[in-house]
Amino acid sequence: MAGLCFWAGLAGLLPSLPLYIETFGASGQQIGFVMASFGIGLLVARPAMARLTDRRGRKPVLIIGISAIAAAPLGYLLVQFLPVLNWQGTLFGTPVSLSSPILLMVLFRALHGLSIAAFVTAYSALVADLAPPGNRGELIGYMSLVNPVGMALGPALGGYLQSAAGFTLVFLSMAAIGGVGLAGVLLSQEPETQKVEAKEKPAALKPKFWSLLLTPPIRIPAVILLLVGLAFGSLATFIPLYARENGLAVNVGLIYTASAIASFAVRLPAGKAS
Repeated sequence: MAGLCFWAGLAGLLPSLPLYIETFGASGQQIGFVMASFGIGLLVARPAMARLTDRRGRKPVLIIGISAIAAAPLGYLLVQFLPVLNWQGTLFGTPVSLSSPILLMVLFRALHGLSIAAFVTAYSALVADLAPPGNRGELIGYMSLVNPVGMALGPALGGYLQSAAGFTLVFLSMAAIGGVGLAGVLLSQEPETQKVEAKEKPAALKPKFWSLLLTPPIRIPAVILLLVGLAFGSLATFIPLYARENGLAVNVGLIYTASAIASFAVRLPAGKAS
């Protein structure tokens, strides 16, 4: 349940967030920068979350991740009620104009990125811990189905709520979904053996994050995931703006839903093949 709420709460903002950022007078470049700060938060936080997962166990890191899912939408909502301050300057000789709403959106979007760094790291580790070695790939494939299911349900719901009632209801609803997921994590029990193993594992045996990332078995999949993320992130950012500018009277969230359904279709055979 927590995994489903995590992905639904995260993806439910995709159809609305670029349009919401635009209401603060943001340019296309600024909208892209705000959305990209999600990846910055993820990248900065992931090494620390990975270490914390090993040292403190899976559940505390799951709590951090799902709490960020619940808190970030409330932060986005808060921005519209704060005083607006403007700054102007130059960056590498180019005039730059920033406002406090844009900077705050960057901050909260980076917090949103921390949610994936924490939750996905701990969730994946917990599933791997519990999976029997003989069919680990298949079980991980089944357990990861919460990703495409949540990514399918969240945008469809978020797009509908935004068109029917506006941004406020979208943010409150996604925060509530995150709250339900948090309750699920708090009520869950982590196997005691994993906590003991995490504490007893010698630090000398743990490879550094960047050295591990650069090893050949991991480097190639990481590059592929980077390219896929660049493509999806670019499309996810500007599809809502493109649809509005071209007068497309559709629930934009259904586009993300279609993508998630395609992901769902390949997860099970991919899990068995691995």
